[in-house]
Amino acid sequence: MSTLEINLDAPAEAAIADKQEQEVVKESPKTGKWKNYQKIAFRIGFLYMLFLCIPTYPKFYEELFALKFSKITYHDFQAIVAFWPPQIVTIESEEGVFGLLNYINLILLFAGSIVGGLIWTAFDKKSTEYSKLYYWIRVLARYRLAYGMIGWGLKKAFPMQMVFPTVGMLNTPFIDMAEKKLYWSHVGVSFWYTVFLGFAEILPGLLLLNRKTSPLGAALAAVVTFNICIANHAYDAGVAVPAAYFAIIGIFIVWYDLPKIWNLLVNEKDILPYRYQPVISEKWQRNLAAGVKWTFNFLFVPVAAGLWAYGFFNGNNYNIPSTPGLAGAKGYYNVTEYRLSNKIVPYTPQDSIRWQDATFEGWSSLSYKTNRGAIADRMIGYSPLRVKNDKKNNRLNQVNTQDSDQLDKLKKNRDLGVTRWEVGGMAGERRYFFYKADTVNHILYLQNKNKNHKEETQVLHYSRPTANRIILNGINEFRDSIYVVLDRSDKKYPLVEGRYSSVKEY
Repeated sequence: MSTLEINLDAPAEAAIADKQEQEVVKESPKTGKWKNYQKIAFRIGFLYMLFLCIPTYPKFYEELFALKFSKITYHDFQAIVAFWPPQIVTIESEEGVFGLLNYINLILLFAGSIVGGLIWTAFDKKSTEYSKLYYWIRVLARYRLAYGMIGWGLKKAFPMQMVFPTVGMLNTPFIDMAEKKLYWSHVGVSFWYTVFLGFAEILPGLLLLNRKTSPLGAALAAVVTFNICIANHAYDAGVAVPAAYFAIIGIFIVWYDLPKIWNLLVNEKDILPYRYQPVISEKWQRNLAAGVKWTFNFLFVPVAAGLWAYGFFNGNNYNIPSTPGLAGAKGYYNVTEYRLSNKIVPYTPQDSIRWQDATFEGWSSLSYKTNRGAIADRMIGYSPLRVKNDKKNNRLNQVNTQDSDQLDKLKKNRDLGVTRWEVGGMAGERRYFFYKADTVNHILYLQNKNKNHKEETQVLHYSRPTANRIILNGINEFRDSIYVVLDRSDKKYPLVEGRYSSVKEY
């Protein structure tokens, strides 16, 4: 005997299924006709992004074609991926370097793109859609942003951009530091936080290299670089425009997928995502495309990372000198006795010649504080004047304070070019000198590390009667004879000791 089963819920389930099917947002695999406003918007966006992603100033290509591959370093890779957007107008003022006027070229370029887009519209009456061009401009934007983010992240993943404060910095009053110095110093205090920030920039770059994960990578890149932009405005750090420029590219990339994301997350509708992809029918074309893709990915990811790692672990940190200092001399020293032309000069904070204190670093740097100002290096690393290769305006373009790589390639002492971190961003009362030590004759040959006072040199004989005492005597930068007795202080720094230290007094 057979039994007939009747499912009374079937009609309701079928109705629900039909309703769900109706709520699925389907995107036709065939490209349809675009609306007029979409075509105009695309033409403007295409031109804007094209000029943002392609270097347009001669200096970039001059340096690129002048590269010697036998001497290539991470500096060279960074120069390639961190190029500036077009510089139509250069405003040589504080506001033009650090403020809102620094955005003038992004604004002018957008205005020019509007004009170009309207001209394009006037001449192009036949095109109904631009899916192929939209695909290729997103490819260009993806790789430009990907390599830029990875390049930015590598100098934090191998901490060189923001490093731990030097002994001289630890003995510089807080009020004497520029905003950028404070910002970079407080980040550099934590090694692993700096590394984390590096990977926060590298991860979006890696996601951008894959077409399927590129929307997520672009969104993350836009968020990260917008945060960098705001921080650089707050601390006058000078990287606001490059960061905003990266954020604009990230927004452009993710814009393609925003309607799908909106329908999925806000309207709570299922979507059948479709992405236009051109058909490459010829095998040699597919091989060529794959070859170009993997060649550039190989160069700007593992090779670049390897060069940064080699520089970090082999004494080529662009913010830290590499010449070893006097063995066991690192520390903070009180000036017990100071003689000028064999006459004792008592301590007074108003004296412009007498040293008030001194520091020795682990590398070959000696600093001392005196009541005499100096022209400060303002740590301007991303001035737009770099683009036009302005070498005269040292007030707003001080990239020459970071030329260790060029000196190293010329087989000169790179430490004279590693000055920005030690000297930059601080009031000029502390004088920083590089020294070459003749350990046989016990002589120090000193040169001021501030490029604005590089003519200042000293020749000082040294002796070390005890482990904590150094006696210097010789000719100072004013060609006067000096005699200085330095006694090391067992000074403790809360920043160094950490909060779990047993030290209770500083």
